[in-house]
Amino acid sequence: MKQAFIFKSYIIAICFFITGNLKAQTIEVEVNENVELMSILSRMAGFPEYSMDLGGQYITDMDSCFRKHRSHPTVSYMKDLRKKHGISFDAVMDMAIRLQRKNDGFQLIEEEKDDLLDKRWDTVNKEEFLSLLEKFYQDTEFHTFFIDHTFLYQEGIKAYKEKVMNGFNQDWYSKFYGKEAQEKFGIIIGFCNGGGNYGIDRHRKGEIKEVYAVVGYYVNKEGIPQYNADYLPTLIHEFNHSFINYLLDMEDNREAMKEAGETLLASSFWAMNKQAYSNWETVVNESLVRAAVICYMLDNGYSKEDVRKEMNEQLQRNFRWIPGLVRTLRKYEQDRHLYPNLESFYPQIIRFFHEYIAKEEKDLDIIS
Repeated sequence: MKQAFIFKSYIIAICFFITGNLKAQTIEVEVNENVELMSILSRMAGFPEYSMDLGGQYITDMDSCFRKHRSHPTVSYMKDLRKKHGISFDAVMDMAIRLQRKNDGFQLIEEEKDDLLDKRWDTVNKEEFLSLLEKFYQDTEFHTFFIDHTFLYQEGIKAYKEKVMNGFNQDWYSKFYGKEAQEKFGIIIGFCNGGGNYGIDRHRKGEIKEVYAVVGYYVNKEGIPQYNADYLPTLIHEFNHSFINYLLDMEDNREAMKEAGETLLASSFWAMNKQAYSNWETVVNESLVRAAVICYMLDNGYSKEDVRKEMNEQLQRNFRWIPGLVRTLRKYEQDRHLYPNLESFYPQIIRFFHEYIAKEEKDLDIIS
């Protein structure tokens, strides 16, 4: 999914730094006040994806503090945004990373382009929304709640760093994609987000583009964060988007892929729509991202059982073309003298999707 987040004035000094090589940069694992604000507001508005109840005491504290505000005008406004504009899932996080507090109120950051915010927000009155968000922030004393949970945030970040980041091979990206990252990467734990994970980006005016993986949080009965190596594919997945999505945005690629992409979506619409993938472009990008995760696993010594488990999960999600797409990407890895980067190989990816559609339609044609 497309997504993002961060704001310097609202990042408590509880960040941990991991030095790696997505262009030899430092990746921060952090909590973000605006992500928590938008997540909790969405929870109070009844958004199912922000109501997974996996955060233990944090969820208990959250409901104890904010339940009495469920009739707040901002909560009602959020309900209308979901109903009328489809504001949900990653669109909530896309707004969160673009918020900044200035002069005792919320504003949107200034970006290099004016069309980077999720299009579901296009017809929303932004000034009205920001004004109501400020009212919710003040009326609920949200900042006090956020500060009071500093220790919990620290423990969650520490667990993610130790259990997930230590096994993350950041060098793989430049080797696999044939290019260094041109963006700054970061990780934000969404403590209200349960099992929800989102990949988001933003581009502040005059600064380098920022790409974020917003990862969910859950604990066991003892309140211990349950991060482990199983979370790594999610992280790999979200950062893959930065190297893949832009390729489809190239005009020739989009036109060449469109027919196959539309057919894929039409033949799997129910399953894709359930996963909030409602357009063919998202289906194509998600397919490549998921296939690249499996390539990462194959390149980094994962067991056959783990690779098969990941493959089966994608099949269960109705990405039934994943095995063939993985084989195609493995050919790319074997022919790097001919294809120095994924961009040069993209016509072969387009060819794969068209051939897959043709074969599937032939298999389904029972009329001789």
